[in-house]
Amino acid sequence: MKVISFCVLLFCMSVAATAQQVSVNYNHNQSFANYHTYAWGSNNPNQIQNSILAQSAHQDINNALREKGLMMVQETQSPDLIVVTSNGLRQQTSYDAWGMRGIGGGMGGITPEQSVQGTMIVDLHNSKTQSLVWRGIAQDTLSNKGEKDQKMVEKAVQKMFKQWPKQ
Repeated sequence: MKVISFCVLLFCMSVAATAQQVSVNYNHNQSFANYHTYAWGSNNPNQIQNSILAQSAHQDINNALREKGLMMVQETQSPDLIVVTSNGLRQQTSYDAWGMRGIGGGMGGITPEQSVQGTMIVDLHNSKTQSLVWRGIAQDTLSNKGEKDQKMVEKAVQKMFKQWPKQ
């Protein structure tokens, strides 16, 4: 019974460790009803690099902002908001422990597993005041499958913008 309980506990811990984490914070004193246009910031040294996954994230963010009633314009057209994205990757090692007890002893082992933890940050700045008015952060473990990662990014963006302030 103890072995089953231990296995269930390990499973729950591993699921919790790999679950996508999304958080959003915004200026609660700011009226978002006054924002109608946005542009992508051009001078961001931490911008998500040009990859298929970055292009997918860019498109997902555009779709989410469009659903919120915002129209994309060029940065030179004096948008209400400037969108800036950043990312980070962190190599992570987790350990999978197993074991059995029997009469006269037991056996077990620990297997290290490598993974890459990805973080995506989406910032929206008021273009007139240059102040940060909204930030979404998503973290998840990346896979070796591009399509799976694209779906993960899409889900993260949806979770972020689900927390968009009410008008």
